[in-house]
Amino acid sequence: MNDIKNQIDIVLVETSHPGNIGSVARAMKTMGLKNLILVNPKEFPSKEAFMLSGNAQNVIEEAIVVDTLEEAIKDSTNIYATSARTRTISWPIITADQAGIEINKNVNKDSRTSIIFGREDRGLTNDELQKANKHILIPSSEEYPVLNIAMSVQVIAYEIFKNSNIEIDTEWQDYPELNSEELTMLIDHFVDTSYKLNLFDEENAKKILIRIKRMFTRLKPDKMEGNFLRGFLTRINKKIK
Repeated sequence: MNDIKNQIDIVLVETSHPGNIGSVARAMKTMGLKNLILVNPKEFPSKEAFMLSGNAQNVIEEAIVVDTLEEAIKDSTNIYATSARTRTISWPIITADQAGIEINKNVNKDSRTSIIFGREDRGLTNDELQKANKHILIPSSEEYPVLNIAMSVQVIAYEIFKNSNIEIDTEWQDYPELNSEELTMLIDHFVDTSYKLNLFDEENAKKILIRIKRMFTRLKPDKMEGNFLRGFLTRINKKIK
């Protein structure tokens, strides 16, 4: 589990209750995870978070606090988000057990992974969800499909731990994939060029932009492909000036 400990980040967005941070830290440590990133928490550091972490106090002490989700995931290549809400434009969805296998495969490829959990009262925004490559679904009873943050983290962390010793065939790849920051720059470059070429129907621009984001996050281009596309877009921009 050493590689997993170093390559997987649990990201909590704008957590309201410090006790939940402590409970998440405890859930993480029981399954061998240690990297906790907090995006703009309402209260942290906190005595309550420290107390509820039990013997996972080191996870709390080493937690990283950042102002934005972009900063939290910028170095990650594989980004997963959790959501229970139905969206107008769907995103690739996998279950928690499928995620456990896939994340271990990513670890074997030596790439960083972020798993994002939203606010207690309203989860993640559409824009935040669109930063993920895939969404993780935890199947639950239709009568009461509600899990708090610590429960959700525990389930997904368990699936990762359960599959950590399974031998997984990794895909051949000659260049590392773009991380989140690099992919965002590529998407922005593509969108900016598309606007300059007047390719967008203004009435449907928002939906088209979402689909463009979904396309690139699903394709997960590597650094060589990203460099080629950025160079291609740069040449187009020079031609249309």
